[in-house]
Amino acid sequence: MVKVVLEEVTKRFGKTLAVDKVSLEIEKGEFVVLLGPSGCGKTTLLRCISGLEEVTSGKIFFDDKDVTALPPKDRNISMVFQNYAVWPHLTVRENISFPLRIKKVEESEINRKVRWASELLNISELLDRYPHQLSGAVARAIVVEPSVLLMDEPLSNLDALLRVKMRSEIKKLQEGLKVTTIYVTHDQVEAMTMGDRIAVLRSGRLQQIGTSEEIYHHPANLFVAGFIGSPQMNFIDVRLKRDGEELLITADGLEILIPSKYRALLEESGEDSLIFGIRPEHIYLKEERGTVPFDAEVYFVEALRSDTVVHANASFGKVVVKLPGDVPLKEGEKVRFFINTGRMHLFSKKTEKAFF
Repeated sequence: MVKVVLEEVTKRFGKTLAVDKVSLEIEKGEFVVLLGPSGCGKTTLLRCISGLEEVTSGKIFFDDKDVTALPPKDRNISMVFQNYAVWPHLTVRENISFPLRIKKVEESEINRKVRWASELLNISELLDRYPHQLSGAVARAIVVEPSVLLMDEPLSNLDALLRVKMRSEIKKLQEGLKVTTIYVTHDQVEAMTMGDRIAVLRSGRLQQIGTSEEIYHHPANLFVAGFIGSPQMNFIDVRLKRDGEELLITADGLEILIPSKYRALLEESGEDSLIFGIRPEHIYLKEERGTVPFDAEVYFVEALRSDTVVHANASFGKVVVKLPGDVPLKEGEKVRFFINTGRMHLFSKKTEKAFF
């Protein structure tokens, strides 16, 4: 286990800026997920950490050791690629033992470590077969007992059911090994269920790092708020309205009182036009304490049975509502919904940063 520290790591490919001054600390034994859309720089950053890409500027440390200029073989890392990179002409046993043979480890030690890795992944009965599964690649990665385990979208080629199973298997494996792990994905479900912390990237820049709870309930900006969550957070253009000592946000057919603890912050910003955010699951059909109403007409209903996703048209614009279970709403029906104001978010139009 090592602590991985990135200090303003930057990577350019000609005029293209792939990674832009990313600073990050990953604790010993931590499972950190690099999350973001395609082309955001997450795989490039992973390759910089591995040494497969040379950084343009910045520093990378494993504990107190500067590894920025070290080749991959001297970093004691293992990497699992999206295509697994196993050799189809070698058996599972031969694939797992390959990195140990490269290091000229004694045969008895190779056998011991192959047995340990295969038992850990429950693939002992497959050792003499030819590989076609992710488990073989993972076993080969852990058999050398790396200081850092790097994984680049390893589940993207699996079907949905197997992906769910392997999420839990990889997470449990990492918890047992206690190896510092950096995992790349564009799938927010993988990130939310597997990561101790999630680092959200956009256009090569780090947007926010935090636990799944922090990222989901306290997004740092408009991008993180919109990228995390399915269906996506609702965004509504609103204006500030002063009513005596009170401060409200308003839109056509919607008026919400701002909690007193946020008033000074909003007053100091000098912004009157803002973006209001509310997640679909924080809009209800029944009035509860701390909710405010708005009226809308049902446009489309997704009956998922476990949930009902309602697309509706309100006077202030389109809104998506996620309700638990089967809800018998029909297209064209006029409905009164209720927003949980304790779950609302407010963003600057100028900077896109969250006020709260």
